[in-house]
Amino acid sequence: MLLAWRYWHDGTAFDGDTSRAFGIVVGIEFGAAALGAVALAVRRHRGLIPVWIAFVVGVHLFPVASLIRYPAIHLVAALITLAALVSVPLARSRSITLSAVVGTATGAVLLTAALCSLAVAALGH
Repeated sequence: MLLAWRYWHDGTAFDGDTSRAFGIVVGIEFGAAALGAVALAVRRHRGLIPVWIAFVVGVHLFPVASLIRYPAIHLVAALITLAALVSVPLARSRSITLSAVVGTATGAVLLTAALCSLAVAALGH
């Protein structure tokens, strides 16, 4: 909160064009996530829904990283996408629920990225 206050007037990564492109990317992400989740539910593969959502989130972060000009997000995107891809064989080989594997991996990546971003902001970019 203190950092938000400190950098409140520094501007934003979004301008008119970026905002529109970001909205399109997020719209595609939301649509893909929803359609995939419905398809998996209809096919009675509900356990795969968290994996699908993580995959879609990871993939959508690639264009977001470019839009906001924050290259570190490419690494976050790759790690989340990788977590989604390896979670199925890993969970099955260890008899762990898919949501536990993909959720733990994705959560760890996002938390680490957030803490790194916070540290960069706290140190003055």
